[in-house]
Amino acid sequence: MASAAPRIGEVLPALSAQDLLGKTHHTQEWTGRRTLLVVLTDKDGGEAMRQWFEAAATRVPTSVHRASLITLHLPFFVGLGTAREHAKKDVPRDAWADTWLDKNGAMARTLKLASDPLPYAFALDEDGKVMAAVHGRVDSTAGRALLELLAKP
Repeated sequence: MASAAPRIGEVLPALSAQDLLGKTHHTQEWTGRRTLLVVLTDKDGGEAMRQWFEAAATRVPTSVHRASLITLHLPFFVGLGTAREHAKKDVPRDAWADTWLDKNGAMARTLKLASDPLPYAFALDEDGKVMAAVHGRVDSTAGRALLELLAKP
């Protein structure tokens, strides 16, 4: 299980950020549906994040929303537009609207997540409460359990 906040049973803190297309979103958009949320806090964690979504594609019903947050600590001279264009190269086009990005680690601070190449994954219920949390790989015991939880009706 993840050692970071938020914990199981807690509501995910309110977040807002722009997606890879530049549109602003808020976590309230996820209310009413289960959500797999994968958070990347280090630029070297892209492959591990991708594995979460590849596994979800085969193990979790399409009714479960998939969202990702990329929350990095980039140098001041790297603009948000540059970071967004770089991320688009690694994120499938159909996921751009569900991939939110901040370049100063604001979402990571709000969620109290440390910078780490291993992603953080959260299973959220319809009310935005955390059902399960994992800091690690999808092929771990905890990772498989999180996906199984989301697959249950």
